[in-house]
Amino acid sequence: MNVMQLLEKNQQVHFQILAVFFQNGSEISYKKLAKTLSISAPTLQKELQNLHQNLVAFHEDATLTYLENDQVQLTLPLDFSLKKFFYSYLSEAIDFQILSYLFFHRDESTTKMMLELMLSEASLFRRFKAINQLLKEFDIQLKNKKLLGDEKQIRFFYYQFFSQSYPNEELITRLNAPAINNLIRVIEKQLQTTFSQAERWKVGLWLGIMEARFDYRGSQQHEASYHLLKSLENEAMFQILRNILGRYLSRFAVSWSDYETVYFYLFLLAEGLIGPSEEGLSQKSLFFREIEALNEELLQAIGDSERKSAETSVELGVFLTSVTIQALYIHGGIIAFAEFQPQSVANESLIVVAQQAIEQLEKNVNQSFSLEKKQHLTNELLLIRQWIQVKQEKAFTVGILLTQSRLRSGFLRRFLIKELAGYPNIHFDGTKEKDYDLLIVDHSEISEGYRYKKRLILTGGATPFEEERLHQIVDEIRNENLESELEKI
Repeated sequence: MNVMQLLEKNQQVHFQILAVFFQNGSEISYKKLAKTLSISAPTLQKELQNLHQNLVAFHEDATLTYLENDQVQLTLPLDFSLKKFFYSYLSEAIDFQILSYLFFHRDESTTKMMLELMLSEASLFRRFKAINQLLKEFDIQLKNKKLLGDEKQIRFFYYQFFSQSYPNEELITRLNAPAINNLIRVIEKQLQTTFSQAERWKVGLWLGIMEARFDYRGSQQHEASYHLLKSLENEAMFQILRNILGRYLSRFAVSWSDYETVYFYLFLLAEGLIGPSEEGLSQKSLFFREIEALNEELLQAIGDSERKSAETSVELGVFLTSVTIQALYIHGGIIAFAEFQPQSVANESLIVVAQQAIEQLEKNVNQSFSLEKKQHLTNELLLIRQWIQVKQEKAFTVGILLTQSRLRSGFLRRFLIKELAGYPNIHFDGTKEKDYDLLIVDHSEISEGYRYKKRLILTGGATPFEEERLHQIVDEIRNENLESELEKI
């Protein structure tokens, strides 16, 4: 599920407009905008005006401006928060209001809910039906003002729902009690780790949801996690977490079970906050042996199953386990409005490889992923492959030889260095003694006597065409270098 699906139809158009700008730049033609969105000119005109009014109301320096030559320009100031702007829309969307109300006002009657949300009984139940369509992929359903289904799936649904919609400040106000902050410090101490501020927010959100769900103790369904509990209960990390939660939850006037530890353990693994057990494979539980096997298949699929350094192996295990846990134990998925586009992470051939790996993972775990979940897991896998590449990559040496005037050569050199600055381990030189991965010249004759893998002869200017050629050849060489290193191993 994309969190945008919780918006009203006209609200969705506003963020579809923003998405086109984000993908194409700050200026775009009116005709291209209408064609991309497949909406009529009058509708687009009206929604552009409404979006502009909402942008200005949210931040006085955020605007949509009509320029000459049929161009529309989007301006967002440096302190513009897209998540808060998106939340300002969500807070007015009925489906979002209903899901939030069910969580924060669980004791209220349906009648009071209709009055507060200003809905008729017929409208409310139509909304329930529409929401249930969205909830199908999570294997949970809304009935009699309650979410019904496996408790593990309900927890992860609400975690994703809140983390992808509410600003952190709002969540802290609503869910993060002082006692939870104390508990997080105890967890850090016992696990001998230190969470970042963002990680503390994540853990605080999970624990806040856990406390809120105690009111549903009588109707919770844990049976689906029974075998998972039996597989984990002898794990050292599981026992540490069980002792921590046991001491903390004893303050509540309700009984609690080891399933709370199971869900919390899965959460920490899925978010990459802890890694898998470091015991030998023969000593690992069935749970981690299954995770290990799936991790290995993913690693082979993206072209890297070789042995790493101890430090790299631990980090890699954390990343792969996060993907595998999400695929194996968490049904459904909610992605953010501004989810990564695969094209921003890798080239087309690697995207296909990652997509095929996730499709195989889908078969291995015997589940059916939604398109949004497939996109999210594919992006995670592409980011892992890029991380591996950076870790294994040796210095990438670029030579720049230019024959033009000092002014022109200086300008072109700065242009080239700026374009390549985002790549890891890039080094620039110009001496004959070096072996170059890429030699960039403006005339072929000047490269005589130099040793290089590939040579790029410039077309003459600092143009978008030249940028594309440059990035294409660098990506090609980096992939060849990575494959060469793996063959040596």
